[in-house]
Amino acid sequence: MCLYLTKRNSTYYFRRVIPPELRSVLGVREFTFSLGTKDKDEAKRLRSKHAIRTDRLIDEALASLAPSRPSGAPPADAMAISEEELEWEALDRQEMAEKDARREELSEYIDFLKERLRGSTREMPRELRAFRYILEGHQFDAELLKDQLTIARAEKRELEQKLGQTSAAPAAHPPVPASPTRSGAALYLDTDVVDGWAAERKPGQKGIDTHRSTARWFNDRIGRKPVRELTEDDFLTFKAKLVAEGKTPANIKQKLSHLRTLMSWAKANRHVDANVAADVSIRDGQAAKKKRLPFDLPALTAIFNSAVYSEGRRPTSLRGEAGYWLPLLGLFTGARLEELGQLRPQDVSEARYIDNEGGERTAWIIQIREDKDASLRLGFVDFVKAAKAAKQQRLFPLLKPNVYGRLTAKWGEHWSKYRREVCGVTDPRMVFHSFRHTFKDYCRLAGIEETLQRALMGHSSQDVADDYSSGAWDHQLVEAMKRYKIPGLKIASAVPVRAAA
Repeated sequence: MCLYLTKRNSTYYFRRVIPPELRSVLGVREFTFSLGTKDKDEAKRLRSKHAIRTDRLIDEALASLAPSRPSGAPPADAMAISEEELEWEALDRQEMAEKDARREELSEYIDFLKERLRGSTREMPRELRAFRYILEGHQFDAELLKDQLTIARAEKRELEQKLGQTSAAPAAHPPVPASPTRSGAALYLDTDVVDGWAAERKPGQKGIDTHRSTARWFNDRIGRKPVRELTEDDFLTFKAKLVAEGKTPANIKQKLSHLRTLMSWAKANRHVDANVAADVSIRDGQAAKKKRLPFDLPALTAIFNSAVYSEGRRPTSLRGEAGYWLPLLGLFTGARLEELGQLRPQDVSEARYIDNEGGERTAWIIQIREDKDASLRLGFVDFVKAAKAAKQQRLFPLLKPNVYGRLTAKWGEHWSKYRREVCGVTDPRMVFHSFRHTFKDYCRLAGIEETLQRALMGHSSQDVADDYSSGAWDHQLVEAMKRYKIPGLKIASAVPVRAAA
């Protein structure tokens, strides 16, 4: 029997029912709070301390009632608890005893799993990886909830302070709200600056969230100050605290970059006199080792001769034909994954152009929205025609957006797993974006001029001379793509590729 202990979601709680006569004095029906542990022995140790403390509270409550107690009242330790509460306690003890027994039966297996779930997932069987990912997901959700709670509490305190200041002000002269003037008075990094930067630069929602989150990380470690009061030492202290917390150089580098961006916007809009975060940085000694690589020929051969291409398989996780076409499009266009994932049937069309001899020709082109046009010849014309005939909104309708509207976020995770586990391409520096580097390398190998490479890849012009190719689909881009080849690569095609469903 574990008196005063109960469990909720494997965490131990202290729970002690208060006698009915004392509830009006103590103001609660029972003492209930988390002990913050899942270990039974630790819970028992903590329980003793809280039992002594609650004994004292109950004794004090009894003492306060002593003068009014009837002469025949029984002593404190003989005071009766209702049958309902006794039954409740008994049920709690029975449930806990059953849980403890079940846990004891599985103790060896639990210890085994704890040991096996440590370390890299690369060497784990699929079942254990699944457990690990579930646990990491729960841990991430818990940390996120904790951050949100911290932020909510800070915002509540700030609101209470503002309300207190407002109520203290004379009624005849209501306070004038501070305006975001050039003086920078009353402007804060995580609210005013992020909001102003977002309104002007119009980043995606994920960009807004990450910058605001970084600003709140900064506030949690430095204290929330008006942006004009921030100093270089504040940002150096923030960096030092992240290092002490064991954050990686890459993580710290990213956070410092967010802060420099926000402070740069504040300076540009004269909310501060200088960007005091500008020179605060950290050296990532592993950056060169983690730099993305183009796919080499063995990796390309493994990918494009895997079951998706050689056997016509369509893993559910790769969302039908997206699993076949997205890597191919990445290889032959150098486009970014999200650019390809959002393609619509009308983005692929046959265009006319004039060749070097003045003759009129046609070529199939892909137009990537919100980027420079790129032209190429691809073997998925029938696939596109079928999608148009079916009146599909997108070429890859099975792709679903995440909370930030990115269609390929989850697909990218699944394809990375397919690349590692099925294709055997395990170098962490080879990712889908590597197709962009690969395209660039083979463009150079094919002798395609730099200005045409930039046009094909959607890069902005670096020279006034680049403007000659900025018009309609001209023959130079088409002829350049005719020269694009990957020597030595043979793409398996044992099974005809199916049109869009």
